[in-house]
Amino acid sequence: MPIPESDPNTPLGNSKTLVAYFSAQGHTQAVAERIVELTGADVYRIEASDPYSEDPYDDSDRIQKEAYNDLRPGVANLPDADAIARYDTIFVGSPCWWHQPAMVVCTFLEAYDLKDKVIIPFITYGATTYLNESMQKIYKLTPHSKHIPETLPEDLDPDDITTPGRPDDTGIEMPGNGNGTEAWLRKIGLIK
Repeated sequence: MPIPESDPNTPLGNSKTLVAYFSAQGHTQAVAERIVELTGADVYRIEASDPYSEDPYDDSDRIQKEAYNDLRPGVANLPDADAIARYDTIFVGSPCWWHQPAMVVCTFLEAYDLKDKVIIPFITYGATTYLNESMQKIYKLTPHSKHIPETLPEDLDPDDITTPGRPDDTGIEMPGNGNGTEAWLRKIGLIK
C-alpha cells in the first residue's frame, strides 16, 4: 500500500505508532510503506532542507562530511512537538550512509523529547557492515527511550567510524528490503 498522497511529510491518522523515515532512492521508503501496511502506523517522510541529489553517490562528499563530522543538516518539514508527542512507538528509518544513519534523521531525533517512547530503527544498506554503528548512533541520540531490540552487540570500534572495523553486526535483525519487512516484524514480535 503506497503512502497516502495527501501529504507524506506530516503524520497522518490516529495511530499511536509512527513510521518516520528518510529515503533517497526508495529503498527505505519501500520498508516504511510495508510497515505502514502491516501495522496501520501513521507515516512521516523526513525531507532535508537542502535536498540531496537523486543519486546519493553524486553527493558522496557532502554525505561523508556530514557523517564523519556529526553534522546536523536542516529538516524542511519538522512536525511540531505536539504532533510527535502523541506517539508511543516510532519506527525510525534511514539508509546507512558513510557508516551512519543519514544525518538528517539525527536532526529529526534531536528535535523532540522522546523519553519513554519505543524507538525501532530500520536501516537499509548495500553492505551489512556498519549496521551496528548506525544503530548505536540512533540509540545514543535517544538515551531515555526504550529500544527494539533492547540491546545491541558491543560496538568493537566505537571511536572510529571512518575505517572498516571488526565485524560486530551479528545478532541485529533488519528487514533488508520491503520484501523482508513482514518476517522482520514477526521476528521482533510486533505482528503475529
